[in-house]
Amino acid sequence: MTSKLEQKEPPQANGAVPGDCLASPEPADFLGPDGTGVEVVVLESRANAKGVREEDALLENGSQSNESDDTSTDRGPEPASPLKETSFSIGLQVLFPFLLAGFGTVAAGMVLDIVQHWDVFKYVTEVFILVPALLGLKGNLEMTLASRLSTAANIGQMDTPKELWKMITGNMALIQVQATVVGFLASIAAVVFGWIPDGHFSLDHAVLLCASSVATAFIASLVLGMIMIGVIIGSRRMGINPDNVATPIAASLGDLITLALLSGISWGLYKELESKAYVNPLVCAFFISLLPLWVIVAKRNSATREVLYSGWEPVIIAMAISRWG
Repeated sequence: MTSKLEQKEPPQANGAVPGDCLASPEPADFLGPDGTGVEVVVLESRANAKGVREEDALLENGSQSNESDDTSTDRGPEPASPLKETSFSIGLQVLFPFLLAGFGTVAAGMVLDIVQHWDVFKYVTEVFILVPALLGLKGNLEMTLASRLSTAANIGQMDTPKELWKMITGNMALIQVQATVVGFLASIAAVVFGWIPDGHFSLDHAVLLCASSVATAFIASLVLGMIMIGVIIGSRRMGINPDNVATPIAASLGDLITLALLSGISWGLYKELESKAYVNPLVCAFFISLLPLWVIVAKRNSATREVLYSGWEPVIIAMAISRWG
């Protein structure tokens, strides 16, 4: 009986499983006179196993051929390859910003040579103590901001508008918090170091120093932060590594903008002491009152929450070193 059944099975092309083996057999068709059909069941299982093995092999070969032949379907977009930088391209990108940084430092020295003869620098000599401390914000805040945003741009954290807005708002709020606190501490230190040698303390001058320092730090950080964001976004769109250009530009513009703002704000507030003495306390209170708002914005942003708590030690230590200088 077994030989008859095996002869009835026609050969199948391409490893196809016979339809008789796939369908459920009826007991009456394969039972012999004695009612035994065990060998038929064994043949069916062997045929099924053989057909399944051949079908799996065909499917495997087919999947391999599809993967090797068709590479354009059922795949997401390929990530953009990083920009290849050579020594020449890096030097070309760095050349102009570094030259600009050098000219910016020279221009800041020329501005200081002019403003040192103004009345506010003659009669409120503590303003000179604010100069190195506030100029140090360039390296403590703006250049750190440029490095942080450049790294975020290079690793793809500023590719979408949502991520870009998140990084901008969080980092701008963070540097406003740091600038306001450092500016206030700088004014206190300037008052103390100005009072110790002379033994003379003037409340009007102390309020003037506080208002000038806080306003200068706040506005300078705001302006330079916006410039850094524009430079980084523009660099990425032009195919330039922002690490090569953002930090030197922050260094070049930081001294010049900060010194110009300190000179203009302190001179204007000094003029107001004669007729409107209440202007200085209002200016100081206005910028300090904005501090809780920036703290809330920076705290709610996951990109700057950790820096808001852990980034104070290096900033304050750097400010103290600049002040001693």
